[in-house]
Amino acid sequence: MLKKNAKKLLISILFLVFSVTTYVCSPFLINFNNDKKAGIENLISELIFYKVNIKGNIQYKLNPLPSLEISEVHIKNDEENSILNKIVLNVSIFDLLKNKFSYKNILINSGEFIINLNNLEILSSIEEFDNKKINFEKVNIKFFDNKQTFSINEFSGNILYKNKKIDKINGKFYVGDILFKIKFKENQLSLKSPEINFKASIENFLNPKKLIKLDYNNSSIFPGVESIFASFTYEQNKNKFSLITKEFETNIFSGLININNNNEKNIIVLDGYFENSKFKKISNTDLATFLSQNLNLLANLFDGRIKLSFNNFKSDKEVFENIKLNVLFQNGDIFFEDINIYSDNNSINIKGRNITYQKDNLFFYDVIFSTKNLKRLCAQICDDKFLIDKAIDGEFKLQSKGILNINKSKITVQENFVNREFNDNEIQKLNTNLNSIVIFGKLENLFDLPRYFTLL
Repeated sequence: MLKKNAKKLLISILFLVFSVTTYVCSPFLINFNNDKKAGIENLISELIFYKVNIKGNIQYKLNPLPSLEISEVHIKNDEENSILNKIVLNVSIFDLLKNKFSYKNILINSGEFIINLNNLEILSSIEEFDNKKINFEKVNIKFFDNKQTFSINEFSGNILYKNKKIDKINGKFYVGDILFKIKFKENQLSLKSPEINFKASIENFLNPKKLIKLDYNNSSIFPGVESIFASFTYEQNKNKFSLITKEFETNIFSGLININNNNEKNIIVLDGYFENSKFKKISNTDLATFLSQNLNLLANLFDGRIKLSFNNFKSDKEVFENIKLNVLFQNGDIFFEDINIYSDNNSINIKGRNITYQKDNLFFYDVIFSTKNLKRLCAQICDDKFLIDKAIDGEFKLQSKGILNINKSKITVQENFVNREFNDNEIQKLNTNLNSIVIFGKLENLFDLPRYFTLL
């Protein structure tokens, strides 16, 4: 009896050793030939809706979990392409030996992943991902459609699918050097960036009509704006969208904004209307920084038209009361189609184009300034009585064309009219005085109106 039990024990031990040995050696038994490779490519392609080509190796690993590790995965469609450094699928060795490609969770490790904005609804509901988790480690993600692209960098986190739909998202990513944290749960998306005191939430994120809230407390790219709170409703119909404010408030102005692309050219148009703005808090340095740095940053973010109206605003000297802006961003260039700053007595109208040429940030301008009484205007803003006495007691109108080199803080006047056209010698003298007396090498002096009266 004892010999019989010992024999059974020995057989059991041998079977266990054989099973463990077979399991451990199984990765070496799998031959990832072209057929298997094509099968895996088709599997991944069906999941992400892009053509997939595996250029690297395919390996089966047991540690830390049984998984299929695929390197250098090329993804492409008609418009975009990218490379993922590594995809790891949690799969059963027995399924692979049977030529099956069933899997559990997925890890996408570094590289770049592309997402077609037109496929967002499809990607949010994938039957094969039901009850699966997609993990990301430092993956750059490029979003695109036939009009535009934008990217987030080093996304790390996970996406959980439940009932064949995205149930939760938890992760972090960078935009430039700024870290953002993202969460999605119960159809609500939230974004936070402690570094810049930014918060955003989107309710009904997967629905056609959404509610968007923004809360931003920091110095922003807009002159004088240190905090923003906004609440929007968002609706989309095919490739058209509209974003309408329910609330929009900053520390210096409040009003209404409407953003849409409901036009023949399908470009983004932002319409804004504001009352009783407090522009006293905007310094000349703020304006210079916006013109030299932040305006170009905005122009490179998107192509579109911005139309803003500020009525009855409060400024330091109260020379002007209203502003109407019509500006076009196109391929990084800025077209000032109409800027009108005015009150009952004074007005400035500016048109022109801002481009970057080699290393110079150039503004080709056409400006018209007029006032009903120049002496009264000088008395309002000038501290020097000598300048007030020199000013004309009556109407005054100036027309001027030229180039402002923004990063060199230098103006070159090409044409100038005050009652008559300036001749070449007068233009040369005007340029010398503008740059040596008015601007004096500092871009902020461009916005200091009293300095211009020294030219009288």
